[in-house]
Amino acid sequence: MSNIDTKAPTKAKSTPKKSATKAAATNDSTQFVEETLANAPVEVVMLKQLAKTSLNARKTPAAAADIEGRATSIEGVGVLQNLVVFRMVDGQFGVAAGETRRLALNLLMEQGRSAAGVPVTPEFPVVVKVVDEDKARAISYAENGQRSNLTPADQLANFRDMAEDGTPVEQIAAILGYRTAHVRKCLKLTTVAPQLQELLKTDQITLDQLGALAATDDHQRQCQVWNNARHHEYRQTFKALRESVLNDEVAAADSHLVEFVGLEAYKAAGGETREDLFAESVILTNPIQLETLAIAKLQEAADTAAKKEGWVGAIGRYNEVKSWGEDEKAFSIIRLYPKLTDVQREEIRQLEGEKETIQNLIEDADDQWEHTPRLEQIEARIDEINEDAEKSVWTEDVKAKAGVVAYLKDGKICLQRGVMKMEDIKQEQKVEREKIKTETPPSEKGLSQALITSLSAERTLAVAATLAQNPTVALAMHTYKLARSIFDNKGYYSVMHTTVESQRNTCLKQAADADIENGLANQKLTELHESWLSRFPQDWTAGFDWLLAWPQTDVLALLTYCVAQGIDGISAQIYNQRVSHSLAPVEKALDFQIGDWWKPTSANYFSRIGKDQIVDALNSAGKTGKASDAEKLTRKDAAEFAEAVLKETDWLPGCMTPVEAPQEDAESTGNADATDIDNAANDNQAA
Repeated sequence: MSNIDTKAPTKAKSTPKKSATKAAATNDSTQFVEETLANAPVEVVMLKQLAKTSLNARKTPAAAADIEGRATSIEGVGVLQNLVVFRMVDGQFGVAAGETRRLALNLLMEQGRSAAGVPVTPEFPVVVKVVDEDKARAISYAENGQRSNLTPADQLANFRDMAEDGTPVEQIAAILGYRTAHVRKCLKLTTVAPQLQELLKTDQITLDQLGALAATDDHQRQCQVWNNARHHEYRQTFKALRESVLNDEVAAADSHLVEFVGLEAYKAAGGETREDLFAESVILTNPIQLETLAIAKLQEAADTAAKKEGWVGAIGRYNEVKSWGEDEKAFSIIRLYPKLTDVQREEIRQLEGEKETIQNLIEDADDQWEHTPRLEQIEARIDEINEDAEKSVWTEDVKAKAGVVAYLKDGKICLQRGVMKMEDIKQEQKVEREKIKTETPPSEKGLSQALITSLSAERTLAVAATLAQNPTVALAMHTYKLARSIFDNKGYYSVMHTTVESQRNTCLKQAADADIENGLANQKLTELHESWLSRFPQDWTAGFDWLLAWPQTDVLALLTYCVAQGIDGISAQIYNQRVSHSLAPVEKALDFQIGDWWKPTSANYFSRIGKDQIVDALNSAGKTGKASDAEKLTRKDAAEFAEAVLKETDWLPGCMTPVEAPQEDAESTGNADATDIDNAANDNQAA
């Protein structure tokens, strides 16, 4: 942390005075620990005599994985470091340092395991160092703190416990190796609202942020400021939180927020005011209360809209969610544009005509009042029609994964639909990854990223070679990409680069170990490349006049080859059980068959997976007997054996199988198609 460092100082700082102070504190702490442990008697006690104690500095329970890891270590070599304990009034020995070791020994005992060959029973002997109870907490803190094992929440809890035991601040600092000022700051943090201290345990708030909120002793205000800032990263800085918690005045006359919430509602909630004699206004002295009421009112509006329209989520906030800045990190916006029906369009045309007629009738301001009610009705009806069109564009599938945001604009509530939280998207992606992991065939589990990248590179070249001979698909792809760039500049379609930058060398580099250079796809692309180059005039780079002289069919064929060079399906991950998942739309359009270009060999596949996966591959190909033979071979021999056995078959790893054959798509909107392609692009990007 920049303001409140939780680690005991170990290095000298640039300021001599402070460095000397910190060094002295560190030396005192080290000396205290060394002298206490050096003078502590060593005893052997039984495991059943060891007990957990609140004096142990670690408040956060040890993770099950940590306990199991320590148990495995002890099982192999025994307990290498003595536990530090103190005698308890009930005859047990409280563990001040070594709680994870105690839990690991208990785990070995429960599972009937041994420690260095000795069965672990309740009577298992454990070597300990016995210290006085009044020194146990300090010893535990010093030992854990020096190893940086304590969480910030644990450290604050220990500062508080030592202070409550009556240990002076100066002594705490000397024992634990901190400056007195630092200890005072940490003790101040222990007075912050308990709800906020709980957030510290799960890393949802930092010590610096707690320090900013501690500028006031009002727990309610601390919580209000934090709750209002938790969705806005720029509000969570030390400066912003401190200013917010200390700022205590709002002029009602200048505040849209006061107009929105209502002065009476503010007062009814306990908000106080004072009179401003110079501005003939009212000053609200608790802006946090005002903000809380505004957010609550916006949240209520969002909840109502979500329930009425069927959205899964609802958020109330001051501003519309943006696709840039801080919002870009927290939200994703689904953009669908409403389309008016012929009936709606005609009604708006008539209303606009009537509005223009009325405005022409108004000769001066004195006549305006007479027509104002009707003009307001017309505006309200036009807004209602547009709102109905906005709501009708959203499908139930979209509503099931996105939400609606209620925000404030010019003092009025506005709704923004189709907003998804990034945390929900990540959770959805995690579920999908787990599903893919579960459904992945045994022969493909554990494929290395290097192998997946190599396979995707080979597949990319094969698709490029196929596309280079299909002008219809190539022209459609290139036109689509250009249209996305012109008409939807927020879109990202990573399957093909706008500038048609060649990805061929990248593919060759990524799969060099698989002998991709001699593969059918690269040979075909080389043949096409040399053929085209031989047709170019000597000074072809000077301009494009020579292309104007070519037949259009030849120009289109050349464009097709160039577009094919821009295909980019390289990925280090498997999605939907396939490598280069982002190429699926292109492969469907081409009716692409990877088997025409690529076969699994020892070099490009079998030698790069485990022997058990080779056996699984032979079994999945129906070669059960050969699979049994492979089990008896070395991995290298098994790889070559599998290549020979499957050479004449159509077997392919599941991750390299072709996509489904192209089908007639049901009627859908352009947005849905774009979303499908964007999803594929995002898969490629995530890799």
